[in-house]
Amino acid sequence: MNLPSRLSVLILALAAALPLTVATSAHAQTAATVTADSFGVEQVRALTPGTELAFRLTATPGSEVTLQIGGASSGVRLQEVRPGVYEGDYTIRTRDRLTATSLVTARIARDDRVMNATLDQSLLRGAPSPVQTARIGAFTVNAPDRIRAGDELTFSLSGVPGGTARVAVEGITRALPLTEVSRGLYEGSYTVSRKDRLRGQLVATGFLKVGQKETSQRFVREQVANTYPDADGCDRRDRRDDRRADMVSANCGVVTAAGKAEIDDKDSHNVLGTVAGGVLGAVLGNQVGGGSGKDIARIVGALGGAYAGNRIQNAREKTTVYRVTVQMEDGSTKTFDHAVDPALAVGARVKIVDGAIVRRSTGNSQ
Repeated sequence: MNLPSRLSVLILALAAALPLTVATSAHAQTAATVTADSFGVEQVRALTPGTELAFRLTATPGSEVTLQIGGASSGVRLQEVRPGVYEGDYTIRTRDRLTATSLVTARIARDDRVMNATLDQSLLRGAPSPVQTARIGAFTVNAPDRIRAGDELTFSLSGVPGGTARVAVEGITRALPLTEVSRGLYEGSYTVSRKDRLRGQLVATGFLKVGQKETSQRFVREQVANTYPDADGCDRRDRRDDRRADMVSANCGVVTAAGKAEIDDKDSHNVLGTVAGGVLGAVLGNQVGGGSGKDIARIVGALGGAYAGNRIQNAREKTTVYRVTVQMEDGSTKTFDHAVDPALAVGARVKIVDGAIVRRSTGNSQ
């Protein structure tokens, strides 16, 4: 063969190989997700020891496929006999407890992507699909008594493994997907935003889809009423606030830090006022209407001690105060200094009245 003929043959060979190379590259780009197209088993007449079960699954090429059979003592690994086609056998053992309703779940993994698929037919010939009788075992929602923007809702659903689960919540526009964290257990969470409109009852519906069949279960819970303001004006919304559920109180908060601090004498003239407003308010906030002679004596003693302490600190360069930091419900942080210990622990719910801290009552007065 002369040189021109050899060059022609080489060019034709390269041209023939080029479409195959391009097609392979395109397939690699489209295999961004793991999918399963079909899943089947050669059904048998009896599930007795020694009987062989043959499985076949078509899915994303290059995946690792393993099976879990309900009642079997071990799993099955399927081999890729040709691109995207996986086959494997399982021989029933004497210690196995397989029945016509045993579920078979395939785990398909490639790189960091995983999906589950459930066999939609019985192992036993002539028996109905076990998925037809499968239902959601339990569906629960964990949420605060009163739901506000920023609160987290957590969902848990148990049922048939290898399915696709989601949750729909009244007042939240989009569906919330759940992840199968273990065999047959689906979980997920959602953080409430200001755009959500959760009113009255908390109503959520959990959906579980296996193959072409989908079941659902409803969750309903009454929320704490928000009609009347409480004694502090912080814990419940009034009728005007009902029109804006995302409003937060600028006067209410939670103690995030409490301890001693030193301040310069030039700043100490404000401490006595803080004592009169803060300590007195904190005590009265819990004692008015149910106080005693000891409570009154405690108030007088606190004021007397504060006054005496203020006289002594005039002769010092530094003054030791009790500093309390409050995280307000509007997101801001405020700091208050006291001449005597206001006895406010971290986590205490407070409100600010005339620049002083007042402990919020825990009752439900209306």
